Amino acid sequence: MKQVCPHCQSADVYEMDGYSDPLKDGIASPAILIPLSISLCRSLNINPGIGVVVGSALVAVIKQVRPEQSSIPLLNTSQYRCNHCSYVFHRFN
Repeated sequence: MKQVCPHCQSADVYEMDGYSDPLKDGIASPAILIPLSISLCRSLNINPGIGVVVGSALVAVIKQVRPEQSSIPLLNTSQYRCNHCSYVFHRFN
């Protein structure tokens, strides 16, 4: 089924391949969580080594809990972009 842009009603839209949500992917990144937990430990006058352990544990737990692809079909989304107005929108599959 051809998608229609909800912003300008144009039918000139395409599905973006390799979509990933940067906020959702970035928040569980070791490059974000470990330095954040280290700086939090420093501000609380706790050994920064504990921050490394806590940050690593959080990353491991988030990676285990969050599935890469949802098993519930209603939660699978596709991202589309309109060629007419450059509006980006999501549709549930």
